Amino acid sequence: MSTASSPVATSPQPDAQKASRVCLNCKRKKKKCDKALPSCSRCVESYQVCQHEDDIVPGNPVTAGYLYGGVPSPLGNPVQLHRQSPMAWGGSLRPSLVTSIRSADNIHTYALQCVFDILESRQGIEQTVSAFFEGPNACWFSIVDRSDFESLLEDFWTNPSAETCVLILCMSLIARPSISSPSPTAIGDGVYQPVKALLSLVQSQSSLPISISFLQAELLVAMHEYSQALPQQAYLSVGRCFQMSRAFGWQDKLHWSPDEMATMPKILKLHSILWWAMVYIDDHLHVAYQELKFPLHAPTLGLDFEIPRPEAFDQFAPSALQLQIQGIGAYRDGNSHHIDGMVFPEATSAFNLNTGLRQLENPLTSPEDHEQFSEELSDAVWQHTLDIFQAPWSTRDRSGAMGTNLIAMLKLNQPGLRAGSMGTGPRFSSPAEKIRKTIEYLHNEAANLADFQERLARGRVAPFWAFAMYYASLLLISHGETELHTADWLQKVLDMKNLLQICAGRWKIAERYVYLLDQHLRARLGNYVG
Repeated sequence: MSTASSPVATSPQPDAQKASRVCLNCKRKKKKCDKALPSCSRCVESYQVCQHEDDIVPGNPVTAGYLYGGVPSPLGNPVQLHRQSPMAWGGSLRPSLVTSIRSADNIHTYALQCVFDILESRQGIEQTVSAFFEGPNACWFSIVDRSDFESLLEDFWTNPSAETCVLILCMSLIARPSISSPSPTAIGDGVYQPVKALLSLVQSQSSLPISISFLQAELLVAMHEYSQALPQQAYLSVGRCFQMSRAFGWQDKLHWSPDEMATMPKILKLHSILWWAMVYIDDHLHVAYQELKFPLHAPTLGLDFEIPRPEAFDQFAPSALQLQIQGIGAYRDGNSHHIDGMVFPEATSAFNLNTGLRQLENPLTSPEDHEQFSEELSDAVWQHTLDIFQAPWSTRDRSGAMGTNLIAMLKLNQPGLRAGSMGTGPRFSSPAEKIRKTIEYLHNEAANLADFQERLARGRVAPFWAFAMYYASLLLISHGETELHTADWLQKVLDMKNLLQICAGRWKIAERYVYLLDQHLRARLGNYVG
């Protein structure tokens, strides 16, 4: 046979060889792979095993990706990682993997891989944590100490724990990016189900005791569920928080005794912060979804005492008091990295709203006593509002506390519109005047649209403002031309609806209010076109 007719073995083309080096992790995530060997830079950065199709040996569970493998950590210590993660299966937890998790080491490793699969890299994790502390944690209700958590995060890279992993992912749910610059990799609702599944899985491990981190994670999930119009889920999440508080002993009066407060003021202040954050979310769910008849959790617990608010512990903690003193002349909340030295107007707002809601549901026998109670509480709420507005805060204002106070003012005085009662408080002459003042404050936000949008984009506006604007609009639609004597009531409603539409880009609950507000306007105006 001649040479020309002989079959010649062809060698793989260089381009084909290079293409075959795309690792499975990059291929699965549809990311560009630099094809470096033995591990691409993306896998090194995310602590993943860089694996290629040629590496998989059929029948070998290790190379098939069902067991754990080690990769060098950039910090020089070996970090054991899972070869697959829940997001690889469309957000579901693979049954064979769930049933194989039997030890604390396994659940820590598995949770760590989930974090990297969602947030992709150490840089992504650090950016998420930073966005959380600079936005929602500062304006909703600060429930995580930034300084302590950042110290924990330093240790996390070499000694990861499932609790910290879950807390990071729960932070990511509400530390969403700016609505003005959406990103294809932005944390969205697609992450919610995997995070909830991981939280349940980690909590179910008998090797992991119940902890404050789990309570904080549940609270963050409840905040996300509230803002994304998932009321039933949020109500259950808050309910689990109250159950955990019972296990911690917070519903026992002895837990808050003067001796305990003097012995461990920082710890008890954190417990108080978390308790009032639970009441805070519970109250807002109740007012926002009255048609679903969500009962308030706190009154059903049967407590015969009032859990102290956070400021009650500062007298026993010199370091916390010193932080506040250092903040005088600059910011009232001093060093916002330490919650044991912070001021918490949100707790007072939650207390006032909870007190008002309980009174509205079970009014005093005498109408005169009820009117006096509403008048006194309204004055207290408004004074608290003025204190917040006039004080310098490191976050410019305390959006969550302000929004809660405005809702409390509207709820407390709405029954008095029809009654035509004339209050005797030092600031207002009637419930109608109090409501007008509250609506004017809300409408000013619509007038300063650019400032509001800037704060919203940075996560500095709490979602409770959405209900406050919606409820104020309803009162204008029903009473604007009569009891409220507001000639431009329709323009005010349209301005606040415009603000709600902007908020809808960040929270689904605002989108719900835009829809409901359109329905009310159509019922009021007939052929109204939104």
